[in-house]
Amino acid sequence: MKPSKRNRAWIAAVILTPTTLWAAAPDDEIPALRKASADFVIAYNAKDADAIANLFTEEGEIVDIGGEDITSGREGIRARYEEVLDDEDAPSAAIEVASVRLVAPGIAVEDGTAHFTPPGDDEPARSITYSAVLTKSPDGAWKVASSRNLADVTEPAGHLADLADALKGDWTAQRDEFRLDLTVGWDATGKFLSGEMLALEPDAEPLTTKIRFGWDGAGKTITCWTFDSGGGFAKAVWSQDDDGNFAIRSEGTTASGESMSANQHLIFKGDDTFIWSSTDRLINGEPQPDTTMRVVRRAPEPGVDSDAD
Repeated sequence: MKPSKRNRAWIAAVILTPTTLWAAAPDDEIPALRKASADFVIAYNAKDADAIANLFTEEGEIVDIGGEDITSGREGIRARYEEVLDDEDAPSAAIEVASVRLVAPGIAVEDGTAHFTPPGDDEPARSITYSAVLTKSPDGAWKVASSRNLADVTEPAGHLADLADALKGDWTAQRDEFRLDLTVGWDATGKFLSGEMLALEPDAEPLTTKIRFGWDGAGKTITCWTFDSGGGFAKAVWSQDDDGNFAIRSEGTTASGESMSANQHLIFKGDDTFIWSSTDRLINGEPQPDTTMRVVRRAPEPGVDSDAD
């Protein structure tokens, strides 16, 4: 599974809008500044890349968070938005303007937050703060000369959106006489992912593991906590690569008080299969065999609506 263009859209789309504070701009400039903002929101939500590009100066630029990804020139901006908006899952845009101020004749700076909401009800919006420099053209229209995305200020659940895309639902795996069943979904708050895993093998008590995923705002990582019915627990840090796969570093304690750690990887083979591997496994410092399992999405029970939550 590869990341969708939607992820780039949340970062790439910059940013003007007709809401909130305009007090720092002279009264006679407010209508034109409002029009520039309104035109951007209308064009973006209409998926009109040409109209968006025409809101920039000929040499205008978009700078992503970190400053490493820069799109320069009106034609480059048009191509960028054509790619972003071509995705059927492209989000809709809404903007909160914090301030607009004139810093020199014909030059204004706008600061605010852009919110991008995916279609449907399953995924939360993402929010990006930005700062844009606008210049006044000879015909009186305000054009974007430069727009810089500053920080991802998404609510915690938004950072879990890609993980939910990949893991939400029911899964199963079978290896010899060992069976694993896994279910993952949003919890009642909509801010965490929760799950349950059931491990079954002959001559052993079933082992149930409760799972909870959250966003660590300090470490800027997805963190997972697990608690099993035998009394063991673990904490894991998840990271996603450019191909939509996940690397996991876990550490914990067994029910008998032994330390345990492992590196794990989830490699997706389409939407309904992933390979789950566990390497560098240690229990009290003693190496353990590597394991690999093929996990597939479980078909719904007969008579159950597969689209139901």
